[in-house]
Amino acid sequence: MKLVGMLDSPYVRRVAISLDLYGVDFEHQPLSVFSTYEQFASINPVVKAPSLVLDDSTVLMDSSLILDYFEALAPTDRKLLP
Repeated sequence: MKLVGMLDSPYVRRVAISLDLYGVDFEHQPLSVFSTYEQFASINPVVKAPSLVLDDSTVLMDSSLILDYFEALAPTDRKLLP
């Protein structure tokens, strides 16, 4: 699974930290929506960071959606939200 986006974005950082707390292994791909626009667009045509490419090639975008997805999958003892 790949997290796409620059860590200078608070939204990308939010997802990276949360995935770590959930215990999810991921690779960080530091692409910019500005300087590497074409490369980012080839992964996600909407060019929205953060984007998360799941193992089945599904692309999730928006930090809230990504975190909701993992919160739903997390076992009770790993949930971050009450």
